[in-house]
Amino acid sequence: MCSVLCYAPRVKTAHRKRDSSAVGLVFVGVLAGVLLLGGCSRRATPSAVVTDASIRDRTAEAAVIEFAIETTNPNDIELPMRDVVYTLSIEGERVFSGRRDAQATMPRGGTQEITLPAVVPMGEGGVMPGVYRYTLKGRVFYSLPSQLADVLFDAKLSRPSVMIADEGEIDLR
Repeated sequence: MCSVLCYAPRVKTAHRKRDSSAVGLVFVGVLAGVLLLGGCSRRATPSAVVTDASIRDRTAEAAVIEFAIETTNPNDIELPMRDVVYTLSIEGERVFSGRRDAQATMPRGGTQEITLPAVVPMGEGGVMPGVYRYTLKGRVFYSLPSQLADVLFDAKLSRPSVMIADEGEIDLR
């Protein structure tokens, strides 16, 4: 299975019929380039696990919950993390959505911890003080080590990612 999306653009000619030989040549050229640059080599999928959820700050208007995420890279190459996209739900109701630059790299054969803050509105119009069930869901997007992979990532054609999922209880008193 390719870790990079192999993409062949549709080629249109001036005639009504599509020139299938031109499409084939473009596809073969793109595929050859991907293979030469190592874009379709087999790689193990990294993982991400929530190791802690704690209150970092709390006022009458809001609470900041900080999630510690441990990413593990089983590969023999570094994987730069790009964006982290995540949502926090309290008792099944979405209370926060976030997007952050991960600002970290998963080391080869190692782990890297990142922290994700989530602001929970408190009081009137928000969550009343108490103990609640929470669900954190998201994705950590990372890059493969090649210029082609970076181009495909930036063009939103190939975005390798690992899922974050956690449930638990949090004391918002």
